[in-house]
Amino acid sequence: MNKKKGTRIRFIKKARNKEIISKIIYIFLVGFVILNIIFLVNTTIKKQDYFNLMGISLFSMESDLMGDEIPRNSLLVTRKYNANDNIDVNDNIAYIVNGKIRINKVVSTKVIDGKVIYHTKSNNNYFSDIEEVSKNEVIGKVIGIVPVLGILLNILQSKITTVIIIIILIMKFIYNKNAYKRRIKRKKTLRE
Repeated sequence: MNKKKGTRIRFIKKARNKEIISKIIYIFLVGFVILNIIFLVNTTIKKQDYFNLMGISLFSMESDLMGDEIPRNSLLVTRKYNANDNIDVNDNIAYIVNGKIRINKVVSTKVIDGKVIYHTKSNNNYFSDIEEVSKNEVIGKVIGIVPVLGILLNILQSKITTVIIIIILIMKFIYNKNAYKRRIKRKKTLRE
């Protein structure tokens, strides 16, 4: 009798573990879809080339130009730049120049006709960048760096990934619906 009870308890624990893992995966997939929807809204409606939610933007460092300070494939979290915010020398900023998003360190500032101009430089470059960055070109100040997760951001922002995740969610929904129908059918046959 105890042997049967122990086997049943192990079976129930395995089933619960499977259910918990399934729910965790489901939550991650839904989160990825929400992230992708926000990214698609930013790129299509707002005409931005980057993720932005309530002033927080995410970027992937795709080059080695910032050296050890910001390694390649790092995830960068930036906070939106407001007119009353200060950007100091040695702050890392994200900005748009000639339609391209760049992330560099501020090496100097100057005021010309009441407008603040920033000079930037990559850590691995000897000279400052040619472009001068004005306040309205600054997207935000880097407030967080997470190594390696930039790869995940690039994957998640891919349209192919969005389609695959949506297909997986639809398949999971259909599977759960069919499993529910089988359970109901089993209960009916047990009653009869």
